[in-house]
Amino acid sequence: ARELLTESGSIFVQISDENLHHVREVMDEVFGGENCVSLVLFKKTGFFSSDGIAVTHDFLLWYAKNIQTAKLMRVYGDRELTSDELRFHDYVETLSGTRRPLTKEEKESGPAVRDLGKPYARNPLVSDGWQETLGFEFEFEGKGFRPPGNCHWKTHFDGMCRLKDQGRLAIKGNTLRYVRFFDDFPVQPLGSVWNDTGVGGFVGDQRLYVVQTDTRVLQRCMLMTTDPGDLVFDPTCGSGTTAYVAEQWGRRWITCDTSRVPLALARQRLLTATFPWYELKEPARG
Repeated sequence: ARELLTESGSIFVQISDENLHHVREVMDEVFGGENCVSLVLFKKTGFFSSDGIAVTHDFLLWYAKNIQTAKLMRVYGDRELTSDELRFHDYVETLSGTRRPLTKEEKESGPAVRDLGKPYARNPLVSDGWQETLGFEFEFEGKGFRPPGNCHWKTHFDGMCRLKDQGRLAIKGNTLRYVRFFDDFPVQPLGSVWNDTGVGGFVGDQRLYVVQTDTRVLQRCMLMTTDPGDLVFDPTCGSGTTAYVAEQWGRRWITCDTSRVPLALARQRLLTATFPWYELKEPARG
């Protein structure tokens, strides 16, 4: 597989914990340890163990052919509005437009707090280091504010005026702060542990094959390492999940297997597949 990869290409090897260490030794030998990008853990849909501890995760060994030239894109997942988040997003803009602090009970309500309105945090508006042009006094609600200590405002005077006009300023103690609503950026970069891939079974997936992988796992792998039009190769076809996801996201694909059974399953799956309709970012360019 290494010889088939382009210089910007990556390879993912899915394996259980039983042989993870052996596969990693082989990958280090073939690709070089310096080209290991990450070890990803993802939750499996079904697991049971009559002996010892249940195995809940599989592993993805992610290597690049050349980590210096590899395509490595950041992928985001949903960010949950938990009680921990509400420790920081501790104010709410109610449905009537008024703003007030959340009560202790409301902070424990998690997503239900949206019934009250939009939760927000009051984030710092200053950065370290003195800059004379950004150290001006700014008036808000009849009081003048300056950056404290050896700090400066994060934006110029016109920017502060725009924040004020858009209702994005608030006072916390003796400091002027920036109003950041939780829903301004309700996502977070994916890390190396994916616990949402086993929740509720194969969401939207029909179980076709004994070792079928959730489409969300393949989707993230492709979005992290390829662009539309790139070629994806899966030498162990299985139920054809890789080809299915590649087709959905505009990647070209090649897949194969040593048995007629997975090939028949994959062919049927691809011939009968339907996909969501997407609006193109730049329709003129396709």
